[in-house]
Amino acid sequence: GLFCNFNFASETEQAAGEEMEQQRVWVPDPEEGFVLGRIVDIGLDEVTVQPNEGRKHKQTCSLDRLYTAEEHDNKDVDDNCALMYLNEATLLNNIRIRYTKDKIYTYVANILIAVNPYFEIKDLYSSRTIKSYQGKSLGS
Repeated sequence: GLFCNFNFASETEQAAGEEMEQQRVWVPDPEEGFVLGRIVDIGLDEVTVQPNEGRKHKQTCSLDRLYTAEEHDNKDVDDNCALMYLNEATLLNNIRIRYTKDKIYTYVANILIAVNPYFEIKDLYSSRTIKSYQGKSLGS
């Protein structure tokens, strides 16, 4: 049979769609939680994303399941509230990046998230480190 797809999107919608293509996003993943990729195609009901890190298989999902990614891959922040895009994926990625740099404490405003490294981190509780936090308010 013959299949025709008529798209009556307005110029504004078309421009928004073109702007979204190549945008960095996080896609839900059953094994890793979220996988970073770029939007390569926008359909009527779903979006196709090409994951980074040498993954060959494109993933397709609804737009409402994607999370906007930060601009820089390895940048981390002490307080998740300082992220440009604060969502489940960027929060988890920031904590993961910090963990790989032995930064096991991360704030979300005045809430402290601690990730157990299961090994001793040199100078984590040294006098110098403790003094660097004295007199500072939470999350600053």
